[in-house]
Amino acid sequence: MALLNCSAALPAAEPSVPAPEAKMSVDHVTIQVTNADASAAFYKQVFGLVDIKSAVAGLRWLGAANGVQLHLVPGRSAPIADNRSIHMAFATRDLEGQLQTLKRLGIGWVDSDGNTGRVSAARKDGVRQIYLRDPDGYWIEVNDAGK
Repeated sequence: MALLNCSAALPAAEPSVPAPEAKMSVDHVTIQVTNADASAAFYKQVFGLVDIKSAVAGLRWLGAANGVQLHLVPGRSAPIADNRSIHMAFATRDLEGQLQTLKRLGIGWVDSDGNTGRVSAARKDGVRQIYLRDPDGYWIEVNDAGK
């Protein structure tokens, strides 16, 4: 998935492990949310995802670069596990711009060690990353693998 201002598709990130035999691609990710409209507003405002027509009444579908979709299913009532290891990730070419968007919207983030307002640079491939939560508590990684 792409990040902020995804009207221009990002190039596919180089995989860290070559997958010459890969025959599948990611089509969509589905999460169950408390309020699909509120979650859609969050993902559109924070990450620049766009509305796309849902084939199922009552669901919100959002589009990102490279054709990947995020499907929002209303009706979640159970709490979300507080485990950053379970997350989705968005890549951007402009991590600094994304950080400015988060600051402007009053949305906090942590680095991979849980330090508030910091950016991780610990990945061996040089990719920097942050983590934040959506309105339902799902963890989201934002990285600059799209650069």
